[in-house]
Amino acid sequence: MIIGAIVEHIDSAGVHSGDAMMCIPPWRLNNKIIETITDYTKKIATSFNVKGPFNLQFLIKDDHVLVIELNIRGSRSMPFVSKLVKINLIGLASTAIMGKKLPHIPHDRWKKIHKYGIKVPQFSFMQLQGADIVLGVEMQSTGEAACFGDSFYDALSKGFASVGYNLPMEGTALITIGGQENKEKLLPTVAQLKNLGFKLVATEHTAEFFEKKLGDIEIVHKISEPERKPNISNLLYERKIDFIINIPSTSTLEKYVGMLNDEYQIRRKALELGIPVLTTPELAESFVKTLEWLQKNETTKNPLEPYDKIS
Repeated sequence: MIIGAIVEHIDSAGVHSGDAMMCIPPWRLNNKIIETITDYTKKIATSFNVKGPFNLQFLIKDDHVLVIELNIRGSRSMPFVSKLVKINLIGLASTAIMGKKLPHIPHDRWKKIHKYGIKVPQFSFMQLQGADIVLGVEMQSTGEAACFGDSFYDALSKGFASVGYNLPMEGTALITIGGQENKEKLLPTVAQLKNLGFKLVATEHTAEFFEKKLGDIEIVHKISEPERKPNISNLLYERKIDFIINIPSTSTLEKYVGMLNDEYQIRRKALELGIPVLTTPELAESFVKTLEWLQKNETTKNPLEPYDKIS
């Protein structure tokens, strides 16, 4: 059996694997978890007598490794992994299907690569009238880009740029976050944005929370309240907002219907105007850290390397 790589999602569970950004090597998994995943993979593939390509999806909760599903087929991640680890996994899978002997490749070979790989999904929300960009368990992406770099943020910055994200070095960020837990979770990210010199504007409840912690947050008003100024709608159309951190509330209570519609209106108008919207805490954190990295670094520009010869 050959393990091409262990790939970790940047987004937390709840975002479909086809829609999630993912990275090699894993950016949060410790060695014990990686060893457990490798062990489970060997046992499951052997038990099912798999002969050909497959992928296994795991969920990590409180350092416990849980199996989500086994897919006995090729996946969109196989070319991505192949190019990064310089092994033609599709060719090897074909060898297995034909019943021929596979070459010996250590299960941890992928750990010895000296580059980082990021796979970023591409969406077509703009072509679907009224579509919301919030991601969930149903797959919505229509393509993807794979980018490699000498560091995590080198690869990630290329990934963001390749699917159309603007990566500003200065400007204004709109912050609108639903729920106390989400606000607490995003506090370090918002503080980092402020330290990078970005102007922060936020809706009333969000601004109230962050002003107590960070000071100097300008209040802007909801699209559903056009008579109140400054209004988010005007700021968007006047190109006075460079990107948006919009973490939707998970509440479905009837009294929050108006708030949920406001959040949707912000996301949809931003999409139509080409303004980046970050809708998960992990995406927002990664985006802001990428901006920090770009203030001090330039992305590398190297050609793809050929596959290694495996005998």
